[in-house]
Amino acid sequence: MKKKLAFIVIYLLVCLVPLVTVGLSKDTSASEKRESAEFPKAVSDGKLNTSFFTQFDAWFSDHMGGRSFLVSAETKMKEKIFGESAESSVILGKDGWLFYEKTVDDYCHVRTMTDRNVENAARTLQMMSDYCAAQGAEFVFTVAPNKNTLYPEYMPDRYDKADGMSNLEALAAALPRYGVTYVNLVTAFSGEDKVLYQPRDSHWTYEGGMLAYRRIVDALTKEHDHFADVTYTVKNDWDADLANMIYPDAPDEDEQTYPNIDYTFTVKGGSTVFDEALVIETLGGPGTGNLLMFRDSFGNTTWRYFAQGFSKAEFQRAVPYRMNSVQRLGADAVVLEIVERNLINLVEKAPLMEAPKAELDILDAVDMKDAANHMENESVSSFLHVYGWIDEKWLGDRYRVYMVVNENGTNAFYEAFPSFERELFGKEESGDNGFSAYLPESVTVEAVKGILVETNGRYYYAPSETMK
Repeated sequence: MKKKLAFIVIYLLVCLVPLVTVGLSKDTSASEKRESAEFPKAVSDGKLNTSFFTQFDAWFSDHMGGRSFLVSAETKMKEKIFGESAESSVILGKDGWLFYEKTVDDYCHVRTMTDRNVENAARTLQMMSDYCAAQGAEFVFTVAPNKNTLYPEYMPDRYDKADGMSNLEALAAALPRYGVTYVNLVTAFSGEDKVLYQPRDSHWTYEGGMLAYRRIVDALTKEHDHFADVTYTVKNDWDADLANMIYPDAPDEDEQTYPNIDYTFTVKGGSTVFDEALVIETLGGPGTGNLLMFRDSFGNTTWRYFAQGFSKAEFQRAVPYRMNSVQRLGADAVVLEIVERNLINLVEKAPLMEAPKAELDILDAVDMKDAANHMENESVSSFLHVYGWIDEKWLGDRYRVYMVVNENGTNAFYEAFPSFERELFGKEESGDNGFSAYLPESVTVEAVKGILVETNGRYYYAPSETMK
């Protein structure tokens, strides 16, 4: 009886540990890439907070003592017993490898981009390239492959690939028709004998980033430093993102290859910079030319190479892509890098730049006034942003949309990006029938007469007043 009572007491004390150590635990929000929940208010703005207990539960979960230990313990238990991850966004691979769950569709060749999405993405990139050319700048597009695209042998056997092309393969096949300079990093990494991604992180190593850098600058007209004689120092101190998600109390001990480079560029605004910063500006690089680079987290291990290889550079991580920065920076090279799993983003947010004017010779256009077309507008920076969607029945595999604007009594045509502004529409799913144009500040809403759609060799017209 005494033993049973002692066991119950010990059990209760263990259960009480999180309660008495609230606020003493290590903050894990950084590893989970989110803000910790704040302690809720019972009354807010003079009203009773009806979500108090839900918010308190979130706060307690984030701040209870031993949280990281308990999360890691659960993960290790499920891993040992069931061979599965306790974190749904992380996949346990072979030989200790970890993979991001959001890359599974790409790995299995489940197309999340329709054929029309692919054509729309290629046309968007072509329009960006044409804009750069008009500003005297070269444009290069590249995709950071998902880790399991390059190292499928470490994926669990339960994932099978379907027949047909992945999103990336389909886009890569379409780009030559649009004349876009594309650097194929799948080919580049596949040709290397060594592993250049990290087993427990979703990104390439610094050495992998160097390979990407070299392939990108090779696609430019001007020559840039290749760091031909660079050596690397291996350290076991890397904070691996996937490992942190399932083992939040694990020490930062993953292997990383650090380049032995004496950088001479300076960072505008100070010497301290965070790799995750939305904007990084650098000056004084010994290289030549001015660079504008749109990048994501894969740029964390590459931006310093570019900063050293160019005399001036700006790295932007925010979307939409601010193409109007090309002229401001006097850029002669523009690089767009995006990870494979996010390719759909290319057709969900139109780049921020003035819609190009088009010269059209139209003999006739079919009236679309009875179709379920839709158009909205907003003011963004110095632009009138007009966006919407078009009834599917009017569209072929490829289409172009022109905003019809009354300028001094005559019709002017501005080409819109084929982008489906999902977030602005409040939609959960993406579409492949959208349009989005940033019109000059001088254009008023009243001057926008409608849209002209070109598809299947025909023109179709919808007046503004019929688009709800």
